[in-house]
Amino acid sequence: MDFIRLFPCTNISVVVKYFLLGNPLIYWGSTASLGIFGLILLFYLVRWQRGYNELSSFEIDQIHYAGIYPVIGWALHYAPFVAMGRVTYVHHYYPALWFAIIVMGFCLDFSIRKLNKQVQWGICAVLYVATIGLYVLFAPISFGMTGPSSQYKYLKWFDSWRVTD
Repeated sequence: MDFIRLFPCTNISVVVKYFLLGNPLIYWGSTASLGIFGLILLFYLVRWQRGYNELSSFEIDQIHYAGIYPVIGWALHYAPFVAMGRVTYVHHYYPALWFAIIVMGFCLDFSIRKLNKQVQWGICAVLYVATIGLYVLFAPISFGMTGPSSQYKYLKWFDSWRVTD
């Protein structure tokens, strides 16, 4: 049923519209980091099996506590909603998202740990600017869009997104 047909006297340009879409860099990056962590773990397990002893006990503990435990936390928070027989909405993913963000931080830190400090700071600065910029760009989606939907066409990155339709 269409909103206008339900409420014919309503001016659609004054209705506040919300979407549960967060920062794409954080959502997509943290989800991708779960797979990246699996690849990092697989890489070092294969190398360990072949006799390479390149990780210190501190690095092994870091992989264990800062990587494996958050992945387990993500799985324990996300798995019940996969098993449910109903639709999983974005707000169901929020508890698991925190763990995915921790894994993303671990993957970033573990990947750049041996680089020069200036390069590390540069990479982190670029990611901070991108995160803040995308937050500002997508703020109307999270905090409510008012006015005609045509002014928010820039937020529709994919044809499947129904932001301005």
